[in-house]
Amino acid sequence: MGDSPDWITDVQVTVIVENKPVPSLPANEKAVTKLDRLTTSDVEYDTVVTWTVTALKIGVLRFVEMESDNYELTRFKLTIAGVVQFTGIQIEASLTLEWPDVKLAAGAIVLLEAASSDGTEVNVDGDILGKEVG
Repeated sequence: MGDSPDWITDVQVTVIVENKPVPSLPANEKAVTKLDRLTTSDVEYDTVVTWTVTALKIGVLRFVEMESDNYELTRFKLTIAGVVQFTGIQIEASLTLEWPDVKLAAGAIVLLEAASSDGTEVNVDGDILGKEVG
């Protein structure tokens, strides 16, 4: 092992994210799939789908997906770990947002919300995909 003494046979490295160790064993990983539907005519935002990272776990966000039966009248808002990513967004077709490796602390919340722009009823589907480690 390079300049290490002969009696050192291996070295363990621990990755720390937000002062918490990230376990490296796949056996400590659990897939997270949150899928829900919102039917609303409310012009204020309502929850479509949400994920709260379990206590003592590290969350890994991979995808957030959203779609509506009336894109013209639907407005979306996405918040990740308390940071609003966008609000008032109108999309023209189903949208999938992908992150290669966003780590979230225990208790962090991913929240997709939607509202009707004019009070007309809309049906909105959303999903959050990721995993929890630890």
